Amino acid sequence: MARVSPKPLPAPRPELLALLDAVKDNPDDDTPRLVLADWLDEQDEPLDAERAAFIRKDIAANREHGFLQSLPPTGEALNAEEVRFKRWLGPIGNFTTGRFHRGLPTAWFSAPDLLKPDCQRLLPSEEFAFVQFVRLTDASGPRMEMLAKQPEFRFMPAVSLDPFNSFGTHYAIRFFESPNLTGLRHIAFRGVDPGAAGVETLAKNPALSRLRKLTLFHNKLVDKAAIALAAAKHLKNLTYLDLRDNKIGDKGAESLAASNAFPNLSCLVMRENSRITDAGKKQLRDKFGDRVRLD
Repeated sequence: MARVSPKPLPAPRPELLALLDAVKDNPDDDTPRLVLADWLDEQDEPLDAERAAFIRKDIAANREHGFLQSLPPTGEALNAEEVRFKRWLGPIGNFTTGRFHRGLPTAWFSAPDLLKPDCQRLLPSEEFAFVQFVRLTDASGPRMEMLAKQPEFRFMPAVSLDPFNSFGTHYAIRFFESPNLTGLRHIAFRGVDPGAAGVETLAKNPALSRLRKLTLFHNKLVDKAAIALAAAKHLKNLTYLDLRDNKIGDKGAESLAASNAFPNLSCLVMRENSRITDAGKKQLRDKFGDRVRLD
């Protein structure tokens, strides 16, 4: 018997996608989230009204409780969050679990599940557009290459690997050279070991021009990788760069200090790079002032 083709997805509301894009482009700013809540309230839809009320409530709780608000819920609160998550995400909720942070969901996917055609076809959906961050499990190098080859990957807003997983230079190059990374605002890769060549590929890919945050913590990166980042032409929207716990020395520090690649950078984390001497630290402080974290 021939397989029945799935029904086409309803077209997402353009105004909603624009508001969610503003949230993802300004991840640390509550204002776009509150603007989104106001718009949702005006739509006369019960689920939109629920989303609006929860966004405001969760933002207020985060402002009041800070770190404590990010702790995993338990008991009835956990049950309520799980039900809310499934309701907000609709069919794609069958492939993922998750939590909420500052009013919007973060989703955990296994890479094999995310590669399933029935899951891929849901990534352009309005429900998935509410997801602000994706944490991937079982994400080997070949799977990351396969994911980045999918045209639907362009709907991915931000990605990290959980647990951390080394897939090396070869697959890092394959991932970072993809044209389907255009939706990414945050990449958090710890222990991936992309090598200088992988970082250079990242730095040269214009598909990553929307990137706001880049975390390359504990990746054995050396000066050549920092020099490649310093020469990037498409990372002008970057506000946060974390290069902690690598093997970057004074040449890398000098290149970053001399670079004009990151005009909007508000935080550069260079802690635990023991090869940077006092001279290299001085160059970084002279350029970035209190925006650089060295100790």
